[in-house]
Amino acid sequence: MAAVAVPDLRPMTNRLLRLFALLLLAFCLGAQAAPAEGRRVALVIGNAKYPGSPLKNPVNDARAIAVKLKALGFEVILKEDIPLKDMSRAVTQFGEKLAQGGGTGLFYFAGHGIQAKGKNYLIPIDAQIGSESSVRSETLDVDVVLEQLSSSPLNIVILDACRNNPFERRFRSGGGGGLAQMDAPKGTLIAYATAPGRVAMDGEGRNGIYTAELLTVLDEPNLKVEDIFKRVRVRVAKATSDQQVPWESSSLTGDFYFRPGKGTAAAVAVPEGPAAPAVSEGAVELAFWESAEKGNTVADYEAYLRKFPQGQFVDLARNRMTKLKGGGVQVASIAPGAANVVGARSERVDVPPLPKLGDFWRYRGRNPLGPDAPTYRVSRVEPGLIELSFVTNNNDATTMVLNGEWNPTGQRGAVDMTFKPFMPQFAFPLAPGKAWSGHYSTDCGFLCSIETDAESTVRGWETVTVPAGTFETLRIDFREVTSYGTGTGTIWYSPEVRRPVKHDYRLSGMGYNYELEAFQLAP
Repeated sequence: MAAVAVPDLRPMTNRLLRLFALLLLAFCLGAQAAPAEGRRVALVIGNAKYPGSPLKNPVNDARAIAVKLKALGFEVILKEDIPLKDMSRAVTQFGEKLAQGGGTGLFYFAGHGIQAKGKNYLIPIDAQIGSESSVRSETLDVDVVLEQLSSSPLNIVILDACRNNPFERRFRSGGGGGLAQMDAPKGTLIAYATAPGRVAMDGEGRNGIYTAELLTVLDEPNLKVEDIFKRVRVRVAKATSDQQVPWESSSLTGDFYFRPGKGTAAAVAVPEGPAAPAVSEGAVELAFWESAEKGNTVADYEAYLRKFPQGQFVDLARNRMTKLKGGGVQVASIAPGAANVVGARSERVDVPPLPKLGDFWRYRGRNPLGPDAPTYRVSRVEPGLIELSFVTNNNDATTMVLNGEWNPTGQRGAVDMTFKPFMPQFAFPLAPGKAWSGHYSTDCGFLCSIETDAESTVRGWETVTVPAGTFETLRIDFREVTSYGTGTGTIWYSPEVRRPVKHDYRLSGMGYNYELEAFQLAP
């Protein structure tokens, strides 16, 4: 079972989900709720840092495709410049997500691809190919990808991997230029950047020619997937004077629309083609910003500023650029410098007001899965309801649901959970010396239920310094007892930030430690 939470909202949440992965795997696999009809899952890989034969655009291509697919309603797993072991793991993870049921699978690869003995292989950055016989052990067989797609009723495979064969001179057969022709399995469309046996161009701009045209056409509404690639073929052929002509192999049995138009009923003709949700400008900006954050280069942030000059992350992008250029460190326009103490000590802290869409809190830390940097973004606000969306260090997209007093009531994602009546994280008003306790159950489906007794005490005010600055905080120590053990932890709550700026938690030798790195709150 995938681990799906990080303990920013409360270490208990993270603990529960990690416990499912470690303790309940044998009998709780069925506890995950079936994905909603029309689920879309994509694995996007861009490899460019090949020793001796580097490429310019694949990572840029992969990031741009990931942003576009997120805006079109896909859950995206993005991997950049990875070795064979990580490619294989990513493909397996992709297949496991698709096996949860229904929807559409999309695989995109940009980088070096080769054919050997009539089969196609995708090259990781650590491939050591001395001869044609070593290809199978040093690369990823495209057939392995197709096998992982077999559980999904409709699949799309996009291979911008025909740039050239850097090992061709080592093959006695010559290896052949580009990729070999493949027959698409039932319910699958395979799209190639160029025709079988031909070599595609890497391009002179930020993106390769094929991917640049694909990104443009994906913005056109009410086009069936086959029509998308037909238009891409026409545009690429024209741009290259017919030197590069994309090609597809399809055995789709239904209609699929990346971006359904107003006149497209349900966006699909048969179940294989799920409907895409409406795409807002805010969702596009958020996806673009997440890609820029992941790249973390001046060029990425400049691209964001050009596309969204009035965007909600403008100040943060400029601060990041200043830091990367060596001009000092700022975290966010509303986040303080480390020398300034934010907030004042008071007798009591009342329940904070509801946040606004676009507010976010980003943390840095570790959990048993390794380093983590979750960003919790406010995705929905209603009276008595707050939803925070984030992505874990296991690449699971999750939405945490809070009540009006900022206490978790459940979550949606790879594992759907309900906390009954709610997880008693806070008991406003808060004041030094206040203590409270509560009992709640965690329901995540058949054979997956946990009863928890929790108790918390406000120890008093403490001044805490974290990467986002120095804050006056209320220290809250807590203890939780379940049938799986007893966990203890501490959170340092900042009234000005409205969230913990630091928290530590331990259970059965497992540690969770997070600190606030940046935040943004609308006035």
